[in-house]
Amino acid sequence: MTDPNSIRLLKSLIALAGRAPSPHNTQPWSPHIVGGAGGGDRCAGGDPDGGGSGTGGGSSGTGGGSSGTGGGGAVEVSVVPSRTLPAGDPSFRDVVLSLGAWVESFAIGAAEAGFDTRVQTLAPLERLEELPLSGPADPARPVLRVSLETAAPLRVPVPLAVPEPGAPPTTQRPFTSAEVRDRAVFRGRLVGHPATWDNLSDVDLPPWLSLRRLDDRAMSYLSRLGIAFTASRPSVAKELLHWLRLDPAHPRYTEDGMTDVMLGIPSPLARLATPATRWRRIRDPLLGAAGIVGRTAESLERARTLRPLSLSLGESASESATHLVLVANARLAALDDCPRVTAAMDSRIGVSEPDALEAGRVLQRLWLHAHRLGLVVSPHSELIDSPLAHGLLRKRLSLGRSDVALSVFSAGVASSGVPRSPRLTDARGHGAAGAGSGSHAASGTR
Repeated sequence: MTDPNSIRLLKSLIALAGRAPSPHNTQPWSPHIVGGAGGGDRCAGGDPDGGGSGTGGGSSGTGGGSSGTGGGGAVEVSVVPSRTLPAGDPSFRDVVLSLGAWVESFAIGAAEAGFDTRVQTLAPLERLEELPLSGPADPARPVLRVSLETAAPLRVPVPLAVPEPGAPPTTQRPFTSAEVRDRAVFRGRLVGHPATWDNLSDVDLPPWLSLRRLDDRAMSYLSRLGIAFTASRPSVAKELLHWLRLDPAHPRYTEDGMTDVMLGIPSPLARLATPATRWRRIRDPLLGAAGIVGRTAESLERARTLRPLSLSLGESASESATHLVLVANARLAALDDCPRVTAAMDSRIGVSEPDALEAGRVLQRLWLHAHRLGLVVSPHSELIDSPLAHGLLRKRLSLGRSDVALSVFSAGVASSGVPRSPRLTDARGHGAAGAGSGSHAASGTR
């Protein structure tokens, strides 16, 4: 796969994968073409890097043949330290989930082009804690490799009409590049359609992953605890402020981070708050005050009690958003494979990094499933980031010792227009993403 058309295909797939969700829209991936297909070209949405190969960590995903690039091509992905979340995501859970969503988006585009995708995780994926706190991606430390292999044509029935919001799918068909590009998150009011989640045949949920429902009251309570945690930890709050883009004049407004439009903040209020995101003399006193408020809120909220989950779920309003938790069972994921069991025990995520990568692929399919049926999602990883909220979430869902809550999100029909989040790939089309993003962001939105 060395001809210009093949290289263009790989670059287009990388650009498509750049639409994958990431915490606070940090886009921590740095993809580059390797082997004969471009000789280590830097590609859309990637930080300057080259391409070490390396092996290890196992493999995940699907593939249509043996390893290598026979008939396809390969892309290696490194992680950009300046786009990770050392304060808000110290376990790198959100980073690995985002990489999984990137891989899934790449694979969807590849399938449309007639290729299977083989995914190989590399040893550095399980050593992300060795990354520096800032700087560009290391060309010698790719964390995964995706390769293309020619697939046999597959005839799949396509529905004649788009289903109504919340309606079950009439046929099982692959997700499309258009759905990857159009998928979005929404932070306004959502009108729920719980039946959307009764049939997940198009998601292909593995047996070690499950989707649990959370009631309105617990969601509201735990979200408040998570927000209070963010406010009370200056390092986490500082990351959050760093990734806000509240003024179109911000130099990275069209590239990354969370804009005022994405957050639904009225323009006058956004302009008023902008100095706090860019000037230390304003930001630091604000963080100090927020810390006091956050710690006070945590102390007050922890005394609350909730009704049993079964009763509270029944009391949830039919029009309210559906709140969902993606839960992994580390024991089922390992299947008594000793190296995988050891990897899960060593990982701060709770499951091995390759399994977390696979969970990220599933999470992207879940969100595409919602998008296909006219719904949008709103991520709430603050429920996992806060130790207090996380512990109460586990208790609320009666999670066992082997169960790991990986992602929390709400889903429903948007009550107003859904804004499009910026991407490095949208702003530049191709080329390397700058590494000069300075500080880092707390996890939470995508």
